[in-house]
Amino acid sequence: MRKYRCRCLMKAQYKEMETTMTRVIAHRGASAYAPENTLAAFILAVEQEANMVELDVQRTADGALVVFHDATTQRWNGQPRPVAECSLTDLRTLDIGGERIALLAEVCALARERGIGMNVEIKAAGIGAEVARLLHEEKVTDRTLISSFLPDALGEIARADSRLPRGVLMGARACPADAPEDWPIPALREAGAAAWHPPHQMPLLAQLLPRVRAAGFQVNVWTVNDPALMRELALLGADGIITDKPDVLRGVLDEITREE
Repeated sequence: MRKYRCRCLMKAQYKEMETTMTRVIAHRGASAYAPENTLAAFILAVEQEANMVELDVQRTADGALVVFHDATTQRWNGQPRPVAECSLTDLRTLDIGGERIALLAEVCALARERGIGMNVEIKAAGIGAEVARLLHEEKVTDRTLISSFLPDALGEIARADSRLPRGVLMGARACPADAPEDWPIPALREAGAAAWHPPHQMPLLAQLLPRVRAAGFQVNVWTVNDPALMRELALLGADGIITDKPDVLRGVLDEITREE
């Protein structure tokens, strides 16, 4: 009974993030126009009227929580050095398209000051408790959804604070060819999830999306940049669309509103 009550409270908290329409979730910020996962990209997402910003979190060798997607620094300095082996000072020297790497605390401060939600993706297990603690310290738990591909990472968040809403990320291949009719609902329930995050390429998504929503889960689809697909997913009832182009998605949603 207690576990069920906690899950209901978590879903109720997540419901507070909802808008009357599909949410605009800026993938690594407005990353089509500004360097991904930087404060510049997140500020631009706010200006483009995103409801949430999606960001990736990892821990440095000296314990800092940084906003960075890749497992190594290869893409930015040509060196395949794991982020977990770099100090914060090391990572601050990276040139991210003219910007520098952001701390999770800096993005939390921006979200709190600008009134925008956050979808925090945990990229590695072992940091869940630290992430939860920082979100509390920064007073942004009421505007944060945690997501991950890693069950262990989501489990860490659940143990640290079961009230933090969690989203299960899945790739297109996660859907088996012989999937039972209720897939992926049992897995979402087992994870105590509030949301499901499938890619737009997932087979049978048009059938799965309304089914998962009817079971009480939010559905946020990633990463969608085509206006026609944005429109299709919004009309299908997607609760959120994760996009590199929040301005384009905002325009599509505004057009749908004018048609109603």
